[in-house]
Amino acid sequence: MKIATWNVNSVRVRLSQVLEFIEKYDIDIILLQEIKCKTEEFPKYIFDDIGYNCRIFGQKSYNGVAILSKYMIEDVIFGAEIFLEDSQARYVEALINGYNFASVYVPNGKSPDDPAYQYKLDFLDILINRLKQTSSLSQYILAGDFNITMADTDVYDPDLWKNKICCTELERTKLRDIVNLGYRDIMKELRPFEEIYTWWDYRRETFSKNKGLRLDYFFVDHRIQINNCHVAKEIRNQLRPSDHAPVILEI
Repeated sequence: MKIATWNVNSVRVRLSQVLEFIEKYDIDIILLQEIKCKTEEFPKYIFDDIGYNCRIFGQKSYNGVAILSKYMIEDVIFGAEIFLEDSQARYVEALINGYNFASVYVPNGKSPDDPAYQYKLDFLDILINRLKQTSSLSQYILAGDFNITMADTDVYDPDLWKNKICCTELERTKLRDIVNLGYRDIMKELRPFEEIYTWWDYRRETFSKNKGLRLDYFFVDHRIQINNCHVAKEIRNQLRPSDHAPVILEI
């Protein structure tokens, strides 16, 4: 199976890019983040027509996640069932072909001295607790925009970003907690010596200068056999792109 994760930064604005991407790479399952539309406004009928089943957890103008699959989607759980009293649409999981897939959009956090930072840490704690409770029962493929760099090697200029949002030690500890539960950071495992980024700011020509961060991940249960994982970086170079590039996993 070919699986992709992509923060599309508005699925309706970039619908043609999503359709071109899944056709070009023959994607079986795609996990989307930041779809920026209500559930009922998602262009589901278009994906229905080309053979994808869809499960959407949307929100007006902000956030929103989705799972699109050529295979049957079962046992869907939306974030509101796990992140109680949280009105933001940031998580959806489902059973597909015997694997549990989760599309995750971790809050940005704004800055370490902002209340949104604690919300981010709390969100990650709930996610980690969910994995502790369920990962022994199912083989999870957890993917999405985590808004955190795992290490300085995931930052084009570590000194510039030191202690800034996405690069604080508290945030990175949460990602390591996921790995310590038995999940593999697949992209870095397969390409340990490559300079890998998945996000480039729209400003200051950061993409052309490759001044990026690695914010998007596949965390995969250690029992799952992996064939390949890479960033489809060229997608970021399209006209009016998302600021994130898709990541593709093959199992």
